[in-house]
Amino acid sequence: MADFIIIGAGYGGLASGALLANSGFEVQVLESHVYPGGCASYFKRKEFLFDVGATTLSGVKADQPLSMLFDELNLKPDLIRIDPGMIIRMDGKELRRFSDQEAWTNETEQIFKIDGIGKFWDKVYKTDSIVWELLKENKLLPPANLRELVTLIKPVNLKGIRILPGLFKSFGSVLSSMQLKTTQKFHRFIDELLLITAQNTALKTPWTLGAMGLAYPAETYYPSGGMFRPAKLLEEKILSSGGAVRYKEKVVSVEQHKDYYFVKTAKGNRYKAKGIISNIPVWNMSAITDGAISNYFEKIAGRTGAAWGAVTLNFAIESAKELESLYYQIHTKEKVPHCHSQSFFVSFSAAADRLKAPVGWRSVTISLHSEAAQWFGLSKPEYERRKSQIKDAILKEFRAAFPEFDGCRIEHVLPGTPVTFQFYTQRHIGFVGGIPHSIENSLLKFPPNKTPFNNFYMAGDTVFPGQGTPAVVLGAIMVWRRVMGEKGF
Repeated sequence: MADFIIIGAGYGGLASGALLANSGFEVQVLESHVYPGGCASYFKRKEFLFDVGATTLSGVKADQPLSMLFDELNLKPDLIRIDPGMIIRMDGKELRRFSDQEAWTNETEQIFKIDGIGKFWDKVYKTDSIVWELLKENKLLPPANLRELVTLIKPVNLKGIRILPGLFKSFGSVLSSMQLKTTQKFHRFIDELLLITAQNTALKTPWTLGAMGLAYPAETYYPSGGMFRPAKLLEEKILSSGGAVRYKEKVVSVEQHKDYYFVKTAKGNRYKAKGIISNIPVWNMSAITDGAISNYFEKIAGRTGAAWGAVTLNFAIESAKELESLYYQIHTKEKVPHCHSQSFFVSFSAAADRLKAPVGWRSVTISLHSEAAQWFGLSKPEYERRKSQIKDAILKEFRAAFPEFDGCRIEHVLPGTPVTFQFYTQRHIGFVGGIPHSIENSLLKFPPNKTPFNNFYMAGDTVFPGQGTPAVVLGAIMVWRRVMGEKGF
């Protein structure tokens, strides 16, 4: 009997599994897909490798989640620092998202001509810094009981009082209170950035979470070989520590017994463990559990509301041109059919990355927000018609945004929808990106990592602290810390 069965080989599942295995626990990871990484996995077409969802890494600074994880496990992933971390092309202008605050402030000042914009960015960066400091000093968040709540009462946390109101005020309202003479163009720019990082617009995103989202691209890394490569290192750590990672093992039921759990997979295999760590979304949990556990997750899923789906386009492009960044946000001239953001995010493989593309070629991933439910229940002809529409529209916008690629061959053009994501990741109606941050669904209301059930924990992007690889990894670290503390380590 294993100590823990971990459901899902996304970053949250693999990180918690690697930490526990490295600490002497016997873990078994069960994954429905054939590759690691979850929403940060990949697929191949001939000699090209494409990321399926997440394409960037952050949180690698000292005392941030990825750094803590790699240091604890003594792992050294091959990461390339990208600066500018992103280039934004909108209305014929180009903004370079430099890592240096002063350089980035000057960039936005030149484009938007807003007096005092430095005051705005100072507030963003200061808020982001305080949050990271609080996360560093407090090992268990959110508190699961009175004892953990009492541990938060210490002098170092007093500065947290300053950012607490920002969890209940919208980003837009705080921006307005700063009395900057902003423009409609600037607000559109902020909305499109927040949709990438907070999954919401300025009028709905809490200031504190929005500030962290806007600070996020200041530290951007490209994982050589694809987003799954660091995940593969975590898998190897689990295996070398005596654990197991089993693919094509979709979990269909979790049964709680007196002091253990039985887990059944679609293949009919049964696994027994003292505890469960689930990395799959809360929306999926009630269907694979029963009784009080199923009721618990059904209630939680009902509170979270809907999330975003994604439309993607992957293709290979023949070009050896040097690029100033590998990541671009393109504000579209026309709205892409069946999509709800007015921009799309483009990720290019590095020119020297032979794991993703042969010499003279790059693999490209493009993603946009889309309402997930609209892609289900369609006839096959209508579904294919919509896919063809988004493919043509995205390619048209891509060619307009990147005249430097005029005449370059494009091959393996592969559109994806929430139906595609549901098929490969098994996520409920293809939801990606986790629970959108909002005033109604503030961070303090996010489902906790510790459930009310004995030895049953949650990781992933639908529990605290939410979406994005750094947040997911931080959640996994918190699960590990809880287990270690409860077991007396």
